Amino acid sequence: MVAQYPSAIRSFTPKVDLVDTVFADHVNVLQDETRALQVSLGTSLLASTNYSGIFTQSSTWSNLSARLANIEAGLVTGVTGSPYFKKSGDSITPTSGTVGLSLKTAAGASNLLETRNAANTLGFRVDFDGLPKVGNNDVLYVGGAAYNSLTTVLTAIETIAKGNRFNPFLLAGM
Repeated sequence: MVAQYPSAIRSFTPKVDLVDTVFADHVNVLQDETRALQVSLGTSLLASTNYSGIFTQSSTWSNLSARLANIEAGLVTGVTGSPYFKKSGDSITPTSGTVGLSLKTAAGASNLLETRNAANTLGFRVDFDGLPKVGNNDVLYVGGAAYNSLTTVLTAIETIAKGNRFNPFLLAGM
């Protein structure tokens, strides 16, 4: 008998001890369906393809192993128009109303994002609190703590300066 899987799921009738006679065909059908399942899964299901190959947009594959290999290739090399991006040299273009990339820390003091030059010198980073830094220095941005502190100091200096007007007669003997 021909296996129904993967185009359909075969129904089986449970057998009862000392009531039903089990025929060879009952076992043969189970073997046929098991073989069909194995063919669909493929022989290298548990092995990676080392992330090689080229992603192809297809709707059918010869077996699950080939489909997984295709997914791996797409995740590594990137797929134009997909929500995934390459491990290197790619850009993220989110659809309208969605976040392109979200970074969130569970706990600890590790940076969420770092940029480094060829000498491994830290450049720009986003710290564990989500605050931007250049090296270990704060980035001034409106509403940030460093910006607000600087604005407060400048306002105080301006107030002092307005209270001490410049007197042109101080330059009289020069």
